[in-house]
Amino acid sequence: MQSHFLGAVFLILIIISIINLLRYFNKINRWIAFFLLGIENEDTTLRIPSKTGNKSIDEVFKGMDKLNTLFKQTKIDISTQEQYYRSVINQSATGLLSINGNGRVININPAAIKLTNLHDSHHVNSLATIDKALPDFIMNFDSNQKQTSAIFENKYGQKLLFKLSEIITTKESVKLVAVSDITKELDNREVDAWVKLARTLSHEIMNNITPITTLSQVISSYYLKNNKTIELEELDLKTIVNTIKGLRVIEERSLALMNFVENYRKFTKLPAPQLKIVNLSQLIENNIIASNCFYGFNTIELEKSIPENVEFSTDEKLLSQVIINLLKNACEALVSGHIENPKLIIKLLKTNIDVRLEISNNGPNIPSEIKEQIFIPFYTSKDDGSGIGLSLSKQIMLKLNGDVVLNSTKDNLTSFVVILN
Repeated sequence: MQSHFLGAVFLILIIISIINLLRYFNKINRWIAFFLLGIENEDTTLRIPSKTGNKSIDEVFKGMDKLNTLFKQTKIDISTQEQYYRSVINQSATGLLSINGNGRVININPAAIKLTNLHDSHHVNSLATIDKALPDFIMNFDSNQKQTSAIFENKYGQKLLFKLSEIITTKESVKLVAVSDITKELDNREVDAWVKLARTLSHEIMNNITPITTLSQVISSYYLKNNKTIELEELDLKTIVNTIKGLRVIEERSLALMNFVENYRKFTKLPAPQLKIVNLSQLIENNIIASNCFYGFNTIELEKSIPENVEFSTDEKLLSQVIINLLKNACEALVSGHIENPKLIIKLLKTNIDVRLEISNNGPNIPSEIKEQIFIPFYTSKDDGSGIGLSLSKQIMLKLNGDVVLNSTKDNLTSFVVILN
């Protein structure tokens, strides 16, 4: 009987010990769970007991406390660094803002607020007050795009440069926008361009006016003596011949001046582009055939890389004018440069972003001082050049929302690139 009683007591003690042990481990588990939950929620305020009466558990809690302290210090460091970067961003003269996938402004610095009149939580559509196309430009931006910046003008006449980049997080895509006022820089460039144009115009006009004025005075002196008109009897054959020669020169210079004015009219009065889908491959081939009329073109080795049926929306006539001019210039450079094995390379490249036509030649390299001015209206290095071709080509391409640029290739070729966006 007594043995049964002792057995029952012993069993009860075992059960109580197991229950206490389970409670103890549950308490330990709760501490660990609270710790892990705190880490997940970036909460490092949990106080972890240093002594539990169990050395092994104490070691675990000691490690957890060290880890908690490390997370706390890391959180402080990150917060300090974040405050530092935020201070730098807020002090930046460049406007900086970030926009989430829904078009809401997440962060914006004072400079951006001043330039765009946006604030936190504003929608990107508010930027339509600057330009209707601006919200779409930002929201449709893709990091694979080549065009990462554009200039928009607000109602105050400020020219604002918007530069875009994109960050893909685990949650969403965030557009990073940098905006700066470049009005002064553009105005300075515009003034500089006008000064260069004025110098060129002055040079060209004076080259024609000076001979006309000088010869007019000389011819007038033939028929005056002591400020009186000479008698018919005093007129000799030599005077008549010299007069005719002088009048011919005046006529030539007058025609040159009229031609110059006509070129200026062409440059300033381009027709509005008539856009339609154009087969660029065929257009280029047609212009190559038309170029056979240029002196020496048939002596040039032609290397072509033109994919079939490349189509693009553009103005066929204006683009043809650009292509013909570039082919003519390349031909003249090769012929006048007396190149032993003249070569003309024509490549048409199409990407997801744009279409590029490269027209390259192995003629003489263009000096750096000429490169800087080559697209300035009426600037020319040729004796009989008008200086209108390349500048007109540049203006045409800008009207077509593209560009034409001069590149120097690795193969020491001179390459003009027509870009269609």
